[in-house]
Amino acid sequence: MGKYIETALPLAEINDAAIREKAGKRGHPANLHMWWGRSPEASSLAALAAAVLDFSAETSERDLALIAKTVSGNKEALEAIRSSLRERGSLPMVWDAFSGFGGIPIAAQKLGLRAIANDLNPVAAMLTRAVADIPARFAGQPPMHPGKSKRTAYSGAQGLAEDVQFYGEWLENQALKLLSDDYPQTESGEIPFAWIWVRTVKCPNPACNCRIPLGSSYVLSKSKSAPYWAEPVVENGELHFEIHEGECPKDKESNKVSGNGARFRCPVCGEITTDEYIKKMGAAHALGAQMLAVVTNTNGKKCFLVPSEIQKAAAEVEMPEEIPPGAIPTNAHWFSPPGFGITEYADLFTARQMQMLCTFSDLVRKAQDMAASAALAAGMSETGGSLEAGGTGALAYGQAIGIYLAFVVNKMADYNSSMCSWRTAGSNIRSTFGRQAIPMVWTFAEGNPFSSVSGNFKTLLGGVAESVEHLGCGSATVVSQENALSMEHPQNVMICTELPYYRDIGYADLSDFFYIWLRRSLKETYPQMFLSMVTPKEELSTVSTYYGVPKEDAEAKYRADMKMLCEKLYTSSTEEDPALLFYCFRKNDLECMKHGGTGSNPSAWEFMLDSLLTAGFRINAVWPMRSEPVSEKADSTRVLLVARKGTDRRGQITRRGFINTLKRELPEKLARLWLGHVQPEDELLSCLGQGLSVFSAYESVLNADGSAMSVHDALQVIYLECEDYIEQRKAAFSENAAESKEE
Repeated sequence: MGKYIETALPLAEINDAAIREKAGKRGHPANLHMWWGRSPEASSLAALAAAVLDFSAETSERDLALIAKTVSGNKEALEAIRSSLRERGSLPMVWDAFSGFGGIPIAAQKLGLRAIANDLNPVAAMLTRAVADIPARFAGQPPMHPGKSKRTAYSGAQGLAEDVQFYGEWLENQALKLLSDDYPQTESGEIPFAWIWVRTVKCPNPACNCRIPLGSSYVLSKSKSAPYWAEPVVENGELHFEIHEGECPKDKESNKVSGNGARFRCPVCGEITTDEYIKKMGAAHALGAQMLAVVTNTNGKKCFLVPSEIQKAAAEVEMPEEIPPGAIPTNAHWFSPPGFGITEYADLFTARQMQMLCTFSDLVRKAQDMAASAALAAGMSETGGSLEAGGTGALAYGQAIGIYLAFVVNKMADYNSSMCSWRTAGSNIRSTFGRQAIPMVWTFAEGNPFSSVSGNFKTLLGGVAESVEHLGCGSATVVSQENALSMEHPQNVMICTELPYYRDIGYADLSDFFYIWLRRSLKETYPQMFLSMVTPKEELSTVSTYYGVPKEDAEAKYRADMKMLCEKLYTSSTEEDPALLFYCFRKNDLECMKHGGTGSNPSAWEFMLDSLLTAGFRINAVWPMRSEPVSEKADSTRVLLVARKGTDRRGQITRRGFINTLKRELPEKLARLWLGHVQPEDELLSCLGQGLSVFSAYESVLNADGSAMSVHDALQVIYLECEDYIEQRKAAFSENAAESKEE
């Protein structure tokens, strides 16, 4: 029996909900920790529900409305779907082979489905544990801390969240005692919330010898009510800055010279540095940094002060003896700092930032032990073992608190590196990862973790605790850190996963920024997961092309790995329920269908389809599952491939027979497709999916010369047929509209 996921979906509502979710909201799991390419919970929830619910023409309007309401957060609609699933009796086990953040297991739990998940990346595996495994182990528990409880009754993860908040506040108080001398107040008693720094280098002119500020911007605030800017001044060979209130003159905004590279003009002699010179000085560790301004916030008004000697001296701390190890990849596509001598992850932090983060990280372990002792004193079992061993007692509970506090430290690292730039429009700090890369920053901002503005510990702790409070507590997801290519695969499961996209994001390298801090905090909690100094680099992707590996070699390995993966997924997949595989459809894939081509070198999209068909799957639907608003500039669209074990294929058919069958069956399929709400921009891909269901219903389609029709050729045929159908439908609508207007 067909499922809704193979037939019709309220696609517009699903995509709207996923896009809204991407924007973020309080209490959402995404606020626990940063992750790139996170699977939206809304689309995962809809896909899983529609994959288990049997399609019925009689109840389709009601069922599609329930799915639409569920993704919008309607609890009654969710419970109605859960009730329908319970009536089915035996429900499938969901397997997410590339769990990333854990969005798919969260969705499975909401529907009452059991799930197993894994990811090669230890950061991703830890995130999945935190959202889909740990809360379920301690569901309904009251808080264990010795203080006064905030509620009279607790459900879900509310008690766990309250303990995260309690021990986080203890952690902050302890850190403040240890670090108070490093974060002094101003002479007028105000608490600085940020310090703005500029990198410096010795002037290349031997006759000058001053230090050039590498000021990408001297504008401090663009506020209409209180604009500020800084001016570099060199007196007696010493550089300092004067702070001016008012709009910055255009010629004073920066001493960076237009054009490519790190080219800056000396404020004394006018000499212009070259990119090569800056990189040479960086490699020799001859780049410096000077405090440019101190920022305070009084009654909502930002003020910018000239740094006093006290403020300067407070920042001059010693680098801790034990710092997290790890080299930054020499890959300019994602990491430009190594080109300027910043080669270790520790180099991304000032000495004060490093000392602060190490202090917070080390205190996580003490907070964890305190939480475990308090849980034991409150009556929680002293047996059951650690989290790693599946424990649910006091030891495991304390470790759970430590994990969420370690996430707060990681968020602190994101907002407290020397790669955090200053936002002049809002007068606040940008995080390190404004995009999927770590670019070089010349004028950077250092935050105060004990302030009340922008990236401080208290705010980040509150966000994590609130997210924990809203985590689902269904049946615990079994989570492991394993390689989907080499692990022993589960059998007879419903696969739902985000397949590794072609030449997309370097998760392994980017996540090392966070891994080094998680490892420092949690290596005793999960010794096996944090055994290595950095994350495993065997991720399934062609990102090796960015490291000098020939494109042909990288693509060949990616294709071989994906082909093997598809075969393994086929073996694991259940016959009763379709496999749900999120992937990426790019603009050039559409151009290839429009304008033809030989197909001798298939795109990643065509290769993926071919690999699934060769493995034995049928492609029964393709749905655009967007997580970003529609944009002409977007190079790709996230899509959901719905595949099912092809045990009932029809055998062979000729090319002419296939085209005739397509013309005969496609209109009926598309008529059911329109039962859902599909936006115009999503019509073509949705129609293509229905056409692929006709093509993949046969073991092979034979050309006139006896050769098998390729996926490339089939897509061209299906595209033309779908395009013709859509045009006819539009014409019919226009005609009906015109007739209605005349009447």
